[in-house]
Amino acid sequence: MQQQILKEKKLETCISSISLQDIRTLKELYQLKSETRDLRAPIVRNIMKQRVVGQECINSLKNALYSLETIHTDDYTGQRVLQLDGKKQIEVDLTYEIRELKKDIYYLEYGEDHFINYLAKFIPDFRKYLNEGIEKLRGKKFNTFITDRDGTTNNYCGRYRSSVQPIYNSVFLSRFAKNCCRFPIFITSAPLKDFGILDVSINPNDIFFYAGSKGREFIDPEGNFHSYPIDEHKQELIHLLNERLRQLLKDPRFEKFNFIGSALQFKFGQTTVARQDISRSINPEESTAFLEKVTSIVKEIDPENKNFRIEDTGLDIEIILTVDQEGGDPVKDFDKGDGLKFICKTVGIQTESGSNLVCGDTSSDIPMLKKTAEMCDDVWTIFVTKDRDLAEKVQKICPQNMIVPSPDILLTILGLLSL
Repeated sequence: MQQQILKEKKLETCISSISLQDIRTLKELYQLKSETRDLRAPIVRNIMKQRVVGQECINSLKNALYSLETIHTDDYTGQRVLQLDGKKQIEVDLTYEIRELKKDIYYLEYGEDHFINYLAKFIPDFRKYLNEGIEKLRGKKFNTFITDRDGTTNNYCGRYRSSVQPIYNSVFLSRFAKNCCRFPIFITSAPLKDFGILDVSINPNDIFFYAGSKGREFIDPEGNFHSYPIDEHKQELIHLLNERLRQLLKDPRFEKFNFIGSALQFKFGQTTVARQDISRSINPEESTAFLEKVTSIVKEIDPENKNFRIEDTGLDIEIILTVDQEGGDPVKDFDKGDGLKFICKTVGIQTESGSNLVCGDTSSDIPMLKKTAEMCDDVWTIFVTKDRDLAEKVQKICPQNMIVPSPDILLTILGLLSL
């Protein structure tokens, strides 16, 4: 169907191209990923305008794929290896990068109908979940669509800097947001930019609200930037913390934490540093020792625990500035519920109007769902999780719910609802 639609429009040439590359360093990997973003974004715009995607664009994606697949593999460990500098090297798991490029190439070559059949081959009970989701949400229009990114609408990647959004992903999400939603909002724990969600997203610019740092900062579809006010003293403390962590990761003993997972991210009112990645490439003892080191630094800066809270996800260490509550209540962590409330107030979203859809995948998304349930009457949710405890929490908060095991199931439901 998608392929047939595209053939009706004028052929548009590939705006940028990617040549075959010999990738030997982490820097070269990130440069290649940046090139795939520059190529993928205009392809999405073309598809949204029902224009043909030229074969040269597909060939560029194939060149990127081959460049990744031919990265040197260690004979002993079987892992791909890249150089950090002239002396040091790191093992890299490129499952996400390679798998998502393969999906994009298949999507462009065979069209949407065949692509959905392709996904069904690899995801257990794919059709069952798809039919259930479409049956529940068919014909609905949403006032707000509030969603997390990583693990929810985007498959997890070993390195945030490599997690460039795939083409099929963007088409499904953008089409749903444009056709079925009034206020489509991403709320993520990652920074907004430098390096954040804006740097890995390829959706057309005028569709989504992007909120980083759990909603402390966001940009609207018109490009206007907004930020949650932070107490001057707290801002000084987080600057001090960031500098201490920057110096810590220059230490050869801890340098490797610069290159895994989320790495070191300076957010608005929050700092994240990875201690492990989804491939478990760090020795557990080393990871625990690093957590203890970071915790001791936070304790030195904030000995009475009045200004920071530490949230350890097992992969990331989240150091969050607390917020003072109204009425003299104790300070609390700033969460996605606070961020959502700030966005709605700033933009003037009428929360009592219409249906609302919330999507997440971890416990950090629960405050976002709770706040929506507080502010809105008609709330629906789809959570991506295999965690039964989390699923039970979601079901208690929102009776109109669905639990799915894969981001691609959620994406496909949204994509088909928007046709």
